[in-house]
Formats: sequence, C-alpha cells, structure tokens
Amino acid sequence: MNYLVTGGAGFIGSHITDELLKKGGKVIVFDNFSTGKELFIKHNLTNKNFKLIKGDILNTKKLTEGMKGADFVMHMAAHADVISGFNDHSIDHIQNLEATQSVLEAMYKNGVKKIAFASTSSVYGDTTIHPTPEDYPFEPTSLYGATKAACENYIQTYASYYNWQAYIFRFVSFVGERYTHGIIFDILKKVKKNPQVLELLSDGTPKKSSVYVKDGVEAIFKVIRSSPDQINIFNIGHDDVLTVDEIVNTILKSANIQIKKKYLGGKKGWMGDNNFVYLDNKKLKKLGWTPKYSFIGGIEKTVAYLQKNQQLLK
Repeated sequence: MNYLVTGGAGFIGSHITDELLKKGGKVIVFDNFSTGKELFIKHNLTNKNFKLIKGDILNTKKLTEGMKGADFVMHMAAHADVISGFNDHSIDHIQNLEATQSVLEAMYKNGVKKIAFASTSSVYGDTTIHPTPEDYPFEPTSLYGATKAACENYIQTYASYYNWQAYIFRFVSFVGERYTHGIIFDILKKVKKNPQVLELLSDGTPKKSSVYVKDGVEAIFKVIRSSPDQINIFNIGHDDVLTVDEIVNTILKSANIQIKKKYLGGKKGWMGDNNFVYLDNKKLKKLGWTPKYSFIGGIEKTVAYLQKNQQLLK
C-alpha cells in the first residue's frame, strides 16, 4: 500500500514511517519541519520506497498534489504544545482543526478512503472515572484538547459522507527516542540552564500515565490490522501511573543528576493541564496488545537518547 504520513519527520510520525517501510509499504512524508527533524528520517532518504515533501498541510493545494497515489493517510501532524494555547487562542485552531480539514479535503479530492489520526487523552479533560474509557464524554480543559475533539468529529463526518474507514487513537504522552517536547525534555533543559534549583509548575502530586513510543506504534498497527469497523476509536495508554514527583525523580536518577527541587504550583501544573491521566485499555488488550516497556523504562530510554543527542535540548 501507499501511505502519506503528515508530520512524518516528527517524534511519533517518524517511528510510524519506519514501521511502514519495514512492512514493505511505500511512504510519502509530508512535513513542514516546525518540530520535525531531518535527524529522525535521514536513514530513509535513500530508500526507494520513501519520498519526502517539505510543505505545510495548511497548503491544501500542495498537500492534494503530494497525496496523489496514496491509499491511506496517517495524520500525525499537530500543534502539540498544550500549554501555549492559554495565551495564543488561534494556534490550536489553525494547526489542529484547520490543518485536519485540509487533510480531509485532500483525501476527498484524491479518493483516499482510510485515515489514522493522532488524538489525545486531553479530549476527556479532568475525568471522574479512572481508568477512563473511550465512551467518556468530551470535557476538554485546553484548546488543544478541544480542537482535537473537533478533529475527531470532522473525521467521523467525512467518513460518514464518503464511506471512509477511520482509526482514531487517543494517546497518553508517548516517550522514547526522538522525543522533542514534554516533561522529560523540559526537565533536562531546565537543569542544563540552572543546575542549582529545578523549578516545577505543580506541587508534584498530579498523576500521569505514559507509553514508550515503539509500544504505542505497535498498538496503532495492531488496531489497524485487527479492527475492521468503519469508525475505530481506541485509547492507547499504560497501566503504570506515576505522580509528577515520581516522574521527576526518575528523570533525575536516569540522568545521574542531583538538584534541589522547588514546587511552585498546586494540583494543576498550568491552566489546561489535567490532574489525573489514566486511560482504560480494555479494548486494545482484547486485540492482544501489551506494552513491553514500563513507564519508568520508557523514561530511562528517553533520557539516554536526549543525553546522546544534546543538540535537541538547545
């Protein structure tokens, strides 16, 4: 099959690209390199089944042209800096919702009928049920979560209009090689800037779950292979849950860093954050998926990668 991967030079997208090529697929990566890195895809540049298009998915004309011949779109491109939506009220709308509609229009014009979409646990907001199942209502507390929820609805509507098949994945945070944003990245960058005191936004008590990226990518393909419905919605998370304090301690221990911690906030680290992120994976487990790495193991692999690739922390 022929695949187009939006954000295919990014953290998750580049791992999906690797997996598709390994399985014998032909892959077009469409990326504007706002967060994607050539470092993540350079090993594929000489592969005859790989094509790179540098472009913004908001450019529907260029995207439509680049999508010609594709059978399946893996839509991973997004604005993923959740915290910035509090001050910039347009960026999530443009980079998530408008960009997704551009992808859907390009699919329509090219007759592409399959899409996989990277959604998020943030669509659920501050949940009262833990672990949180897929039928929990949308109650987002960030514009990032709100626009991702809207993207899901757009995808389902286009799928209904044109008899497409859609795979919607609600991720917890992914960690691992090529990680470029999130708590591990932020901690290591802060320590590099100030090796004396580490200032943290919460009080250390919020609870989070996370998945090692290769486990998460395996889950994505397990669902695509095994779930034949027109609309397939799956959480991708982990049964391991750590407090922010435990996450920070694991990062510092993995990096062999001793530093004074200073907690500045309360149960929410910033406006839009969710205090307890823990997704129900029963649907996914029924397909036979289990993660190979623990939450702590994923943190350790991420720290090792970022220490080896210090240029990413600049």
